[in-house]
Parts: sequence; C-alpha cells; structure tokens
Amino acid sequence: MKRLFLVAAAAMLFAGCSVPRQVKEGGAMSGQQVSSQSKVLLLNVRDGQEKGQDPATGSGQGMVAALRKTLSAHGVPLSTSQSMDLSKGFDEAQRKGYAYVMKSTITLWEDNATAWSGNGDKLNISVELYDVGTHELVAAATDKRTATGFTFVSGTPDRFMDEVAAGALSQIYGWPVKN
Repeated sequence: MKRLFLVAAAAMLFAGCSVPRQVKEGGAMSGQQVSSQSKVLLLNVRDGQEKGQDPATGSGQGMVAALRKTLSAHGVPLSTSQSMDLSKGFDEAQRKGYAYVMKSTITLWEDNATAWSGNGDKLNISVELYDVGTHELVAAATDKRTATGFTFVSGTPDRFMDEVAAGALSQIYGWPVKN
C-alpha cells in the first residue's frame, strides 16, 4: 500500500504542470492577400463569459491588448476603437484612411478555478479581417488554447491571451509562430 501511495504521489508531481494545447485554423480567403503594411482599426472586444457565469470583467480589454501587442511587434500600423460594431468600425476606419477593420470575439472562456479539478482552463478566439473599401472578409482565423492535466497553481484563461492572439494573427498574416 505504501508503494502504491508513493507511485501515485510521484505521478502527481510529474503531472503537476499544466501543459497547454493549442489549435490554430484559418488564413486569407481565396484570392485575397493581406498586407502587414496596411493600417488596421482594431475593434473593441466583448468580455468572455463562461456559460452560467457573469462576464469575466476586463477580459475583452485584455484580448485587445494582446492583439495590439502582437500586431505592434510585427510593425502593423494600427489604432483601436471603442466600438464593437462592425458597421461603425467601417465608418471610423474610412474617416481615418485605414485599409482594414479587425473584429475579434472570445468564443469560449472556461475558467476551471480549482487547481485539482483536472479540467484545464480554455480560451478560444476568432479574428476576422475586413477590407474597408469593399466591406468584404479578407481573412479569418481561430485559435484555441486548453490547459491539460492537474496543476498546483490555479490560473485563469487570460494567461493564454498572448498565445491565442499570436496564433490567430499568424494564420491571417502568414507569420511564423514561436513556440
């Protein structure tokens, strides 16, 4: 019995780190090319909300910051908008002389707050890039991040924001992703 307990304890120590899994999908629409030199208006993002829970206050602004950070790191000229509405974004972008409007949505926010539950936190986003002149969708991508396994430290899905932003934007712009 003592040996079984030691084996179980050792297994928990090795599984003590939460290993994230990431899945990326998307890219430019057929016949479309995305220019990283063209100005982008980044729309505001609605806070993520777990089913049956209140919105995760500040998660939308955190996602905007993560997208902005990634775009800036690649030299993409951008500005952010207070609006979440695509039609208002088109008007604002046209007035400012921008080529694209970027709309992002937190499609899944799952905060499994207990470190011992075995259920990993999840963050899924979608990002859409629209041409201001034609209002057509130029590119779209999703990125999903899930923490797997047990962890000794409780976290929240916002720790994945930089990774999902980089993953989705790499699909849209064709950038390599550092792992």
